[in-house]
Amino acid sequence: MHVLILGARAPACLEWARAFDEAGWTVSVGDSLSQPLSRFSRSAQHYVRLPEPRQDPAAWVEALATVIETQRIDLLLPTCEEVFYLAHGLERLAPLCRVLTSDFALLHRLHHKGHFAAMTDGWTLAAPETRLLTDRQALLALDDEVAQWVFKPAYSRFASQTLIRPSAQQLSKVQPTHAAPWVAQRFIEGREFCSFSVLIDGGLRAHSCYHPQYRVGRGSGIYFQPSAPESVCRFLEQFGRETGYTGQVGFDFIEDCDGRFHVLECNPRATSGVHLFDNQRRSLVSSLSAPPERMLEPTPEPRMIALAMLLLAAPRRALSVPFWRDYAAARDVIVQKGDFWPLTAQMLSLGEIIARAASRRCGLLAASTADIEWNGQPLSERTP
Repeated sequence: MHVLILGARAPACLEWARAFDEAGWTVSVGDSLSQPLSRFSRSAQHYVRLPEPRQDPAAWVEALATVIETQRIDLLLPTCEEVFYLAHGLERLAPLCRVLTSDFALLHRLHHKGHFAAMTDGWTLAAPETRLLTDRQALLALDDEVAQWVFKPAYSRFASQTLIRPSAQQLSKVQPTHAAPWVAQRFIEGREFCSFSVLIDGGLRAHSCYHPQYRVGRGSGIYFQPSAPESVCRFLEQFGRETGYTGQVGFDFIEDCDGRFHVLECNPRATSGVHLFDNQRRSLVSSLSAPPERMLEPTPEPRMIALAMLLLAAPRRALSVPFWRDYAAARDVIVQKGDFWPLTAQMLSLGEIIARAASRRCGLLAASTADIEWNGQPLSERTP
């Protein structure tokens, strides 16, 4: 059996490559970057360089179709936001191999933060009060109570533009439109949790939840402390029943001071929680084909991206005993026994993204997804 895993730049792709390799599959990984992380893993037998999906979605789908046919791919598995372009091209690709994604309309509802919040109304866990903002008037209506709200683009990632209880000056720079809407979500003080789950036709096959104990700014977690809130698991079960979802999905939650959980947003793709199955890899792969006897759950050991911990978290905590205790307790998800090249690959990938950031005149986070992200634009059009 031959799998093509997309998003080779992502640690989640590396995790899946190792899982399929352990399960005896032939593993190819694909990306538009020339030096993505997973390309250098011993678990990836082939690397496929693809065009940028955001620039020309149709050409990207056709390139995938060619790879599927020439390499006789059995399963196509996305890990990043290329999943939206993949779902858009399902009619072309689904007859060629199994494609692990839901349909585009459902992915769109989940990706749009306002539509997703509305979807959860009345569910076992619901989103905080959320208002869709499509013009300045809607924004100005909240002027007197901005300290009670969190503002973020309806299509966004990494919390890179999120404004938490902003000042009037910060809010004055926000210009929502129908084409680029924002949402305002009622602020809730509490502890953050994230989840990762695999569902097939609405059935929950694998599920993990974790506290991102250390982060890059307000965005991506780099230290994953497993947790098992029962209400989060029940929410995922309801999500599966209500949507019939197929694929990987992650959610962000907040636990308030009374111990109640609220769901903040949805990421219809892989998230860092996939690393929590790094000692159950064969079972994780098997779960894609047949329901396990029991839903897969992670073991309690924390995981981390060690290089990011050392470069980004350690400098501010060099003398912190708890930090180094946490560091010693976790295992790295990038460098593992017998597979050391991804350590060097992290620097190569970072260098390529830095070059892209310079050429496109944007920040590093923006450059890391600029070619694959989808922000509501029509997919029938080429991006100049």
